[in-house]
Amino acid sequence: MKWLRHWLEIIAGSCLAVVVVVTFLQVLFRFVLKIPTPWTEEVTRFAFAYMAFIGAVLGTKYHSHLNVDVINQLPPKIRTAVTAVGYMVTIAFVAFFTYYGWVHTMNSKLQTTPTLQVSLMYMYIIMPISGVLMLYYLVKAFAQEVRGKRQGGEVA
Repeated sequence: MKWLRHWLEIIAGSCLAVVVVVTFLQVLFRFVLKIPTPWTEEVTRFAFAYMAFIGAVLGTKYHSHLNVDVINQLPPKIRTAVTAVGYMVTIAFVAFFTYYGWVHTMNSKLQTTPTLQVSLMYMYIIMPISGVLMLYYLVKAFAQEVRGKRQGGEVA
């Protein structure tokens, strides 16, 4: 059951494996066997998009996105306040992203990919899903910051 705690890493790693294997197959079929395989581009595109958005969620979960180190030089109370404001702005942006990601996904229901004839909704659904997951991790970190369990983005 330990693997269940790392389900995001497993999904991102699986997407990376799909990108590598399918791209290898595309090159093999196109240049060695001289057989075009148009479906490989679409599968790679889907897997890459999922990998990128799940990677953004993982960056949020582990607090590994870019940040400003100057904030760590501030006094603890000011650092906590600045970090809390930063979380609020980020939460607002991710909520905006999530909402419009959902709108875009619903607007894409009737469009299909050229080769596989799969609804583009399945390509874009990762946007609101990753947005909800990022909101979860951001709100969790914000609550820890406000309660004083984190000091300016660092675990106390």
